[in-house]
Amino acid sequence: MDYKVITSMEAFKPYYDKLNKASVIGVDTETTGLNPYMSKLRLIQLAYDDEVLVIDYFGVGSDINSYLSKILSGQAVKVFQNAKFDIKFLKANGIQVKGRLFDTMIAGQILRSSGGTPRVNLEGLVRHYLEEFVSKEEQKSDFSGCLTESQLSYAAKDAEVLLRLREKMVHELKRHKLVEVARLEFQCVYAIAHMEYRGIHLDISMWNKLTKKVEEEQSEILEKLYPYIGYPTVQLGFFESVEKSEINLNSNKQVIDLLKKYGLELENTSKHTLSRHLDHPIVKLLLMYRHTSKALTSFLYGINGQINPVTGRLHPHYGQIGAYSGRMSCGGPNIQQIPREDRFRSCFHAPKGRKLVIADYSQIELRVMAQITGDKRMIEAYRSGEDLHRLTASLVLEKSIDDVTKTERQSAKAVNFGLIFGMGAAGLKAYAAESYQSDMTIEEAELFRKRYFRAYKGVASWQRKIKKSLPDEERTLAGRKFVFRKDSGLSGRYNAPVQGTAADILKNALGSLVAKLPEDTYIVAVVHDEIVLECDEKKTLETASLLRRVMEEAGERYLKDVPVLAEASIADSWAGK
Repeated sequence: MDYKVITSMEAFKPYYDKLNKASVIGVDTETTGLNPYMSKLRLIQLAYDDEVLVIDYFGVGSDINSYLSKILSGQAVKVFQNAKFDIKFLKANGIQVKGRLFDTMIAGQILRSSGGTPRVNLEGLVRHYLEEFVSKEEQKSDFSGCLTESQLSYAAKDAEVLLRLREKMVHELKRHKLVEVARLEFQCVYAIAHMEYRGIHLDISMWNKLTKKVEEEQSEILEKLYPYIGYPTVQLGFFESVEKSEINLNSNKQVIDLLKKYGLELENTSKHTLSRHLDHPIVKLLLMYRHTSKALTSFLYGINGQINPVTGRLHPHYGQIGAYSGRMSCGGPNIQQIPREDRFRSCFHAPKGRKLVIADYSQIELRVMAQITGDKRMIEAYRSGEDLHRLTASLVLEKSIDDVTKTERQSAKAVNFGLIFGMGAAGLKAYAAESYQSDMTIEEAELFRKRYFRAYKGVASWQRKIKKSLPDEERTLAGRKFVFRKDSGLSGRYNAPVQGTAADILKNALGSLVAKLPEDTYIVAVVHDEIVLECDEKKTLETASLLRRVMEEAGERYLKDVPVLAEASIADSWAGK
């Protein structure tokens, strides 16, 4: 493979017009590290037609930025492997990427359910689709000094192979009717890169105070647990004394033995299982202890060290297709699992002179269910602006909708969200207690199930059809494909097309939104059906209007019969929704 190493603007300019006219460009970068704020961009590789340019950014410098921005924002399809990584580094160095994009890693993830490979790194994709081998030995080598011929050849190959890989993958995406899913995922890449690059602001002082508060709460809960688990003994160490308890509350076996001692025979100590026994005082205390323990170990203790020293902000990493359903995952830290309590979310607030605009979809999974099943009663309720939770409460309780109380509406949430995914009576009872703090007897749960499916005949018919046929394949309304084994459970078959369609809608919104946001407005967080923006305090109303409109239009692309509603709030902190 021939390639040209570019070390000056004079060497680059003869290729500028060719790159501007290229219809497809393979793009890759080599950097000195993984952090775009702290590491340096060393190489930019551009493959087009039969040529590969390896641009030494150390040598050429920022004079090339405007030329590359025009090329990478033009009409050509830009082909990347894990595009968000390269886009962030290019952005950090003043080089913009816009327009049509193809990400081979994302395409590989989409094609997994259609005979694709589970290994979506470049080596795995090239082996599967091109039946070739690409060496990745140089990937972790030092790109900060004088470059070897092996490093330059490796860098050029990574860009060149993307063009041929795209050709094969485009064919597969078309063959398996996954073009629409690829479209929305590729557009969404820009939003994920934007969000990770900008990060979110956390008030460290508030966070540290909250940490101390939760530590005190945990100590108080332990005091109440000691009569059940035994008081700790003091062991003298060489330097200090240490308290040691006979029961390890994080041990599943020890907690099972403990509960057996108090008359509870349980197979496990999951939250779902324990929630069925909230009337027992030790169970309630155990759940409270676990809540504080998880808050401390998973969030409060670890986040301080993850603040970027350059930006002073958190920069979580999002897995764009992080779950089988198509939902995103998050880590470093996982702010998608930050407790919804105000005291946690209030620590995430906008800097001085700025505000947060927070919007989420109203009952999006229920609206998706209505569209997929064609349930007439659900569709009519949404079209007429009825509150579906109040309607369900009135139907299962057989009382006037005007007489439904707040408590009854809360219980109806559990019924709606539990039964659309096939919960039995026992599961519904536990789910209501665990997620909605709603007490429900097993007899009530059975009665509610019966009345629910009698009222929503379309949902009942859809579930019966799936249960009878056990389909090997299902799709979202956007065409995302799921493949099931015959021994796969029913809940996954019910859940995947609904949750997956909701994920598709959110990603469609993100892809559209990022192209419309002004430079000083940032996407700072996404949690399943919720988008959080940060903007200038003088632009809140127009930002809220834009966010709401884009989210609703994104849903209308797939929900043709059911109105889509997004609700936006303007706040100082994430707790202000």
